[in-house]
Amino acid sequence: MRSTFKYLFYINRNKTKKNGLCPVVGRITVDGDIAQFSTGLETAPDLWDGKAGQSTGKTLHELKVNRELKELSKAIETHYARMVENDGYITAERIKNAVLGIAKEPTTLLKEFEGATKEIEKSVGINHSIATYKAYVNGYMNLSRFIKEKYGKEDIPFSQLEYSFIEDYDLYLKTEQRMTAGSVLQHIIFLRKIVKRAMNKGIITRNPFFGYIPDQPTSKHKWLSSEEIEKIITTPIDKISVDFVRDMFVFGVFTGLSYSDIKSLRKDQILKDSTGNQWISIKRQKTGSESIVPLLDIPREIIRKYEGTGEGGKVFKMLCMNLVCRYTKQIGKLCKLDKKLTFHMSRHSFGTSVCLSQGVPIETLSQMMGHRNIRTTQIYAEITGAKIEEDMQLLSQKIKDDYKLANS
Repeated sequence: MRSTFKYLFYINRNKTKKNGLCPVVGRITVDGDIAQFSTGLETAPDLWDGKAGQSTGKTLHELKVNRELKELSKAIETHYARMVENDGYITAERIKNAVLGIAKEPTTLLKEFEGATKEIEKSVGINHSIATYKAYVNGYMNLSRFIKEKYGKEDIPFSQLEYSFIEDYDLYLKTEQRMTAGSVLQHIIFLRKIVKRAMNKGIITRNPFFGYIPDQPTSKHKWLSSEEIEKIITTPIDKISVDFVRDMFVFGVFTGLSYSDIKSLRKDQILKDSTGNQWISIKRQKTGSESIVPLLDIPREIIRKYEGTGEGGKVFKMLCMNLVCRYTKQIGKLCKLDKKLTFHMSRHSFGTSVCLSQGVPIETLSQMMGHRNIRTTQIYAEITGAKIEEDMQLLSQKIKDDYKLANS
């Protein structure tokens, strides 16, 4: 349904200036909603024609006032027509802001995505990591590529962002980009955030994601059992570089630190308390949240083994991610594990086999892993069946004499 739209200009006689002129005010009305603004123009009250919304004067000043009011009228009508055509969402305030050139809103998808990415870039090291910024850049590039290939355009207005667009983008990521369900979901989450951002700013009012349910990744977080960890620790490895990656993996198993956290770990982040116990205190590279982990015997031995090898105050001279991934796979084969070994499994194993399965409370684990909320810990640190069985046996022992069935 088309909006009821009108505008007019009037003078405020209550604010007559010392020079005898009154300010000219603009008023825009859309569906009964009113927005007023100062035009920055002044005119003589006795020369003002309220019905026509202009001056009847013939001086250069009055002619200039009328010329500028005509330009404002044209701008108001142009912005209204553009919003009807592109956005389907019009308010008097939005037209006013567009005319005055304030709070200009990007009304196209990639412009809004670009704005969000720039904001994240500015907050790197504060409440976002460089990895998050790079993920947004990657998300932007893939969405841009899709729009070019599918629509032959550089960008599209939010008004064209329909449910079918989201489904097509989902399919494009799966088929053309050959992404896993997890990667597709991450890209769809980025798109959903940009849509929500646009809705919060009033750029669009309807949610094109309504009714859309993305495919959820079926794979669970993988972790190693105590026996598998023991295999990795004790299996002989001759190649020095592979042995180093094995040590870094084990370091992650007993500290919960990720690859990027180990790579950036500095000597001054290893603290000693009043009782002589050592702790790792860092801000996680991924989230920027605090992580405090006690330094157990095995990671302490690994630090001693590589003492003096790190550069620039760092504890270790870490290999690049590509080599670490390659050597981690080799380690899995050398240890004859029946699963594909990835470096991040060391962090998951810290959560399950090293901590939760040994009775460490999930609240404590959450702080050590640097999670912002405990729900993340519940996803990462899956409780093993052995731990559940052990806990239930203890419970059974505790309550066996407390409850009796009647007539038994």
